[in-house]
Amino acid sequence: MTTGELRPDDASDPAEFVEMLRQLKDRSRLTYRQLEQRAASTGDVLARSTAADILRRSTLPRPEVVAAFVRACGAEDQVETWLRARHRLAAGQLAPPSPAADPPPVDAVPTVAPEHSDPARPRWFARPAPLALLVVALLATLGVGFWIERRDDEQGKAAQTTDPTASAGGGARSPSGGRSQIRPVRSPHLCLTEGRDRTGAYTKEIAVQRPCTEATPPDTSLEPVADGMFFIHWVHPVLGKGCLTIREEDPGRNLLEPWNENDCSASRSKQVFYFEPTGATPDAYRIRPDRSELCVGLRDDDSAVADAALVEPCTGGPDQVFLVNALPGD
Repeated sequence: MTTGELRPDDASDPAEFVEMLRQLKDRSRLTYRQLEQRAASTGDVLARSTAADILRRSTLPRPEVVAAFVRACGAEDQVETWLRARHRLAAGQLAPPSPAADPPPVDAVPTVAPEHSDPARPRWFARPAPLALLVVALLATLGVGFWIERRDDEQGKAAQTTDPTASAGGGARSPSGGRSQIRPVRSPHLCLTEGRDRTGAYTKEIAVQRPCTEATPPDTSLEPVADGMFFIHWVHPVLGKGCLTIREEDPGRNLLEPWNENDCSASRSKQVFYFEPTGATPDAYRIRPDRSELCVGLRDDDSAVADAALVEPCTGGPDQVFLVNALPGD
């Protein structure tokens, strides 16, 4: 079959896109059980609960779910059309706000690099490293080790309760700040740390997931901005201190890259993150950019080593839940 009068390219927002998917199912006259069976017959995975769930929401389903759903409805020849429409809507959702929506920092001084200067160069490298630290880096390249292995399972003090209605035995909490580990709840042996985009599309340093035993340097540190709001700092022995920032330009749009501390400001929503307790465990959070409906997740919802972290529409999926544990300070 074809989509007939359905034109996913004309969908103006995710809710309209989902409504078209609902109409596609109605036209197929298939039950959710039949959709699940048809998907399995072609090698797709589409649980009936998943199919029902995406039609109850007003957010974009994942690309692989859209493809499986469209094929199961009998519109195999239209899969690319639906995926193209979904990509267009996702790109629109993740587009950076206009300058008016993101006011300049009130404490800006002439020494701070302007917002538009050299966007392709991570700001973490804007500041020359102190001479002593450069000597450390040189010796490190000659095989001299300077890093003391830290136990990855050490945890700091319990976070303070931010929800006044929470009971004394548990409830919503914020991270305690300071040196921390940020670990995907699905792969708790991995930590968010410095890495490279394995697709090769963007060549600078970004946030990826790697084994926690290999996650330092840099050290990850949370600096409170307001209740539940934090800078995510990386502290590197040579490159200095920088804050994770949502990249707003191609290539690498929506990835998280470190900017130099001098270019970090609480007025920039792309540098401030809200840690939203999920209620699953005291240390489980969704990480959301300030003044945004997006969430930090993992590319392709994957759990493989070196997968990149990025901002994307919130789905409630486990790929957007992270364990945040405080570590002892130096």
